[in-house]
Amino acid sequence: DVNSCTAMLLGPVLDPLRSSSILKNLGTLHIRMQKHSDNAAYLAEKFEEIGLKYIYPGNPDHPQYELFTMIMNEDFGYGGMIAIDVETAERAAPFMELMQEKGVGYHAVSLGYFKTLFSNSGKSTSSEVPEEIQKEMGLSPGLIRFSVGLDHDIENTFEVIKSCLKELKYI
Repeated sequence: DVNSCTAMLLGPVLDPLRSSSILKNLGTLHIRMQKHSDNAAYLAEKFEEIGLKYIYPGNPDHPQYELFTMIMNEDFGYGGMIAIDVETAERAAPFMELMQEKGVGYHAVSLGYFKTLFSNSGKSTSSEVPEEIQKEMGLSPGLIRFSVGLDHDIENTFEVIKSCLKELKYI
């Protein structure tokens, strides 16, 4: 029984294909994490330059910057997660749709993929949290979370994101 015996205590056993895939990919995890982190740091720098409100633990103004810096592995930077705030869910939806149309990445609720993923947290992963509590948490309705991909040309990715922001007159 999955709810009370070995599977509950130890977890289910992966099938051989998944197990071999995980084992094979562990060898390049460090390279992928470095690229995710470098790309997110680049986007954070560019978002700062254009005056876009963003959240990134590598920003010295981030409330947990010092803690993160103390505990992180310097080889992997501050990670591949970054969020921007476009103020409302009504502004977030067309922006994410446009980014997907222009090939920035995918509108998806996930944290890890080789392509950039983005989602509006208040309408996806935190949608069951009451709006009052979201406000208390500081979760803006227009917050878009990015899991930055392994883009080889992150400069172009930024230019496409910027063009989407301009097209919608957000900047």
